[in-house]
Amino acid sequence: MSTLYLTEEGSYIQLKENRLIIKKTDETLKEISIEKIDNIVLIGHTHLTTPLATELLEREIPVSWLSTTGKFYGRLEPTTSINIHRQREQFRRSDDAKFSHELAKRFIIGKIKNSEVVLRRYNRNFGNEEVKEIIDELKRYVIKVEESEDTEQLLGYEGNASKIYFKGLGKMVKSEFFFNKRTRMPPTDKFNCLLSFGYTLLLYEIYTAIVNKGLNPYCSYLHKIRRGHPALASDLIEEWRPTIVDSLVMGMVQTGMITEEDFNPQEEETGAVYLTKEGLKKFIKKFEERLKQCNSYLNYIDYPLSFRESLQFQVGTLVKAIEENDYDIYRAVIIR
Repeated sequence: MSTLYLTEEGSYIQLKENRLIIKKTDETLKEISIEKIDNIVLIGHTHLTTPLATELLEREIPVSWLSTTGKFYGRLEPTTSINIHRQREQFRRSDDAKFSHELAKRFIIGKIKNSEVVLRRYNRNFGNEEVKEIIDELKRYVIKVEESEDTEQLLGYEGNASKIYFKGLGKMVKSEFFFNKRTRMPPTDKFNCLLSFGYTLLLYEIYTAIVNKGLNPYCSYLHKIRRGHPALASDLIEEWRPTIVDSLVMGMVQTGMITEEDFNPQEEETGAVYLTKEGLKKFIKKFEERLKQCNSYLNYIDYPLSFRESLQFQVGTLVKAIEENDYDIYRAVIIR
């Protein structure tokens, strides 16, 4: 199963005999069996027909709307997966400071340890001494997170660790993709543009997994709850950022799979940098391939899973931790 991304401006999807027909004006661009799709993402000026929307709700297939710059507009999703009893437990655990802090530590330890691995992998070809020092500093931040007394202190450590991590990545990236810090809303360089768009795609992949497990994507344990923000998805994305998005972006940049021609000129007014239509298609294709890639990183599963399946299993582990009121059940995914 996979996600269907619709990026062609002016195109739309209709349903015909259990097949999704992608059209632009009167031209058919593609046909695909609806049985092969478990998620749809509409990007830019694209849409779907009302009969198809009804069928998607019947089949429990969600639809997300994004702008070409990665802004999230909203979702069409069924209500059949809502588990109010599970969500009540979720909210109770969220109000438990000890439970929340212990879970939050696991999210951030996973993120920092996976950041170490990404830096170490790419530094094999560089042998950069500053990057080696940054890796050692990240190890010290893992200890600080483990010893943190509350979530506010933990967030401070996480912020500092992220800054030095991105500094380390910047020291190894190709000169035409040079960056020295994380910028967003808007991204002001090509590398940050790729990170931001990748994080958006991943966030709503996780959002879907959360909803499918009957949890509320807005009730969190690490990030502050605020109106309109899927804070639980922001919690769960942390350990996956380096593993799925950062390594993908580095791979595409370093091997020339994406080039300067795949970006629009920097906007004069905002300083923003965004992908062209072709760059967008290229990145989405590689992102989807990454999610389908098999791995053995889940130490509680004795067989390989795709990254998409791994995300879903991790949410399932969180559900078990919530329902059994035992944060030790949740173990962060640590890559090797």
